Amino acid sequence: MTLEEKTENANVEGEHPISEDEPVDELSTLKNELEDVKDKLARSMADLDNFKKRIDRDREQQNLKSKGLAVLNFLEVVELIDKASKSNYPDLASAVEGIGGIQKFTSSFLESMKVERFNPLDEPFDFRFHEALTTVVNENIEPHTIVDVIQAGYLLEGELLRPAKVVVSKKEEKKEQEEEKGE
Repeated sequence: MTLEEKTENANVEGEHPISEDEPVDELSTLKNELEDVKDKLARSMADLDNFKKRIDRDREQQNLKSKGLAVLNFLEVVELIDKASKSNYPDLASAVEGIGGIQKFTSSFLESMKVERFNPLDEPFDFRFHEALTTVVNENIEPHTIVDVIQAGYLLEGELLRPAKVVVSKKEEKKEQEEEKGE
């Protein structure tokens, strides 16, 4: 960069104009430019740090708001169950009817939250949606088929919320039988 270009840049950046007649100390000019760049870098880093902190704060507030909305809706279910547990039912039929009402209410609540229950009995095992708790040997059923559902799975707006806990079929391992016979 020539002296004239530096002079023009200095004039553009708002620094004091350097005339050609004055002796120019190029080293001091470069030091000043370096200090200016360091200052801009420090300000940029501080701005970035503040931005990250603001994003984290906003994310925490949004998470808290989401939790609050879910809990607020769930409080109706809790209160309904609490009332039902304190009620004096005259007979078993009315108690069963009350429990059926609670079940309908909770089902409609889950539906309003776009939560879908799935029960994968007799379906092929899929590790993305199922958690195999154990396996059973059953020659009459295709291997890797779900033979029992211990706990249903749930989807939230089509995304996995909780995998179904299942029992999966398998074929009898012949190697184990041969090893036992050989011993």
